Parts: sequence; C-alpha cells; structure tokens
Amino acid sequence: MVLWPNLFNDVIQSPYSEGYRNLKVLTGYSSSAFVKHILEQFDGLSLELTIGMSRTQPIPIWEHNEYVRMTNEYGRLQVNYFIGTPPIHVKALIWSDFEGMIAFAGSANFTWNGFRGYQEMMVPTNAEHVLEAFPPQHLSINCTDPSVFDHLQMSYQRNPRTTEIDVKSVESILLTDRPSVELPLLITRGRRREVHSRSGLNWGQRDGREPNQAYLPVPRTAHFIHTDFFPPRGREFTMITDDGQSFVCVMAQGDEGLEKAIHTTRNNSIFGKYFRNRLAVNLGAKVRTEDLLAYGRTSVALYKIDEETYFLDYCRPEQ
Repeated sequence: MVLWPNLFNDVIQSPYSEGYRNLKVLTGYSSSAFVKHILEQFDGLSLELTIGMSRTQPIPIWEHNEYVRMTNEYGRLQVNYFIGTPPIHVKALIWSDFEGMIAFAGSANFTWNGFRGYQEMMVPTNAEHVLEAFPPQHLSINCTDPSVFDHLQMSYQRNPRTTEIDVKSVESILLTDRPSVELPLLITRGRRREVHSRSGLNWGQRDGREPNQAYLPVPRTAHFIHTDFFPPRGREFTMITDDGQSFVCVMAQGDEGLEKAIHTTRNNSIFGKYFRNRLAVNLGAKVRTEDLLAYGRTSVALYKIDEETYFLDYCRPEQ
C-alpha cells in the first residue's frame, strides 16, 4: 500500500527508474500542469491519459488547449476524453515494458493535489483487472480530434465551437474573495521608480541572451501577504490572463519558499513577447519606464483561483 506523501516517488518515479517507460492512466480529473511536469521530468516516458469525468464536469478550455499543445509538442502524449455514460471516477494507472505490467489503483487523481497536495492512497493491484476499467475506444475521443467539440463542451469557452477563453466568466470567479497579490514591474532606486535594466521584463537585455527573455518579479513581501499563496518551487501551474491567454509557469530564483520570479516553462521569452505586445514595444527592444507609464499600469495583480490555476490582471485603467 502506498500512502501520501510517498505517492509520487513510489507510484511514478520508482517504476520509471526500474525501466518502465509506458504509462497508461485512467483518472476522474487531471491537470495539464501536472502532465507537463511528468513529461519534462521523465523524458523517455510515453503517456496515455484518459479523463473520465469530462462530460459531467467539463474541462476548462485552457486545460484542453494545453493538452493539444503538449500532444503536438512532445510526440509521446495521448489525451483522451471519455464521452460515454455513466462518468468514470476511477483512478488507476498501468506501467508496462517488454517484460510485463504493474498497476496501481486508489484515490489519487492525476493532478498535483492528487500526488502531492492531498492525502491519498494508491494500492498495487492486478494489471489485467485494471485494463478492464478503461473504456472501449469508441467511447472516448482524442483531444486533438477535429470533432471534439461535437461531443464535449469545455468550461469557460467563449462559445461552444472555439478554443478562446471567456475571460468574463473567469473574472466572475474572482468576485468570490480569491486571494491576490500585487507584483510591481518597477523597482525603487533612490527617489526614482524605474523598470529593471537587466532583469524582470528586461532579463534578456544582455550580451548572448535572447532579448525577449523575461520573468515576473516577485518581491519578498508578496510571500507574506497570504500564507501559501504561491506554489512550491518546481511545481508547474497555469496562469490565465485578462486578455484570454494562458501559460504554464513555475516559481524560480531566490531562496526556496521565497522565490523572486515567475518563469514560463516552455520558453523564457514568452513573457517578454507577451508584455512587449501589450505595451506596444517592438519585440527584442528594451522595455522603458516610460512604456509602463504610458500604458497606465506599473504592476500586475495576480489572483489565486485554486492550487494549480492563477489569474493575471494587467488591463489598462480605462478598460
């Protein structure tokens, strides 16, 4: 029997270390941030994931978009949505290699909370029996299937046929007193407040660096406003923006528990390009203090929706 807090090591890391490379997962719920972590940490892993509650509790559209991106990017991920009835609430996984299979079943969803945040249990069990719990092929649809929206509606879609995020619906969550912090984009030098010259939004403005590289600065004081507001270092999370974008991010730099930066995981230039576009600054150019002042915002507001999802507000004052 495997109990929290050893689930990740005993159910995922140990089988991989023993040589298993094919992982087949059936789960009620999943998170793209956790899936990305698995694919990044175990670079020889092939993952087939079936999400069983996708009709009863629709998948957020940004999660669907990220599953599609990762499927295309990694080439070793397959994400299927169960479209039959009744919904599947099973949590089970099967490791396989050329010599055989091992399986676990229990209470842990394929999420950060399932394997690190909550007290869960997964029990070694008969792999052949677990295989019988997986739905037949005709009762699931791959996330990349062009007809996926004919079978499923995602949550927070602008309309049932689009991959665009309905920002107003997301913002309505924030009305329920979600914790938030303000992250300044300027630093104080003497009596002046100015943009970082070679860090923050200008992290890439150094010889030998891609000039758009950037990160969101996190002041030390932000860690004390709300206890456990930020996720632990190395734990991926999704950031949704007020203009309908979404990024997978991690906390980085500084002391553990007092990290001073938020990075995008896919590419360090993503934030730099994003903010330059919003500020009407040419890609590759240095962001100036005047650019932020002209835009009307010298800080961003970050809201915590849940343990794996955050909302970034950087709308102009008049919007």
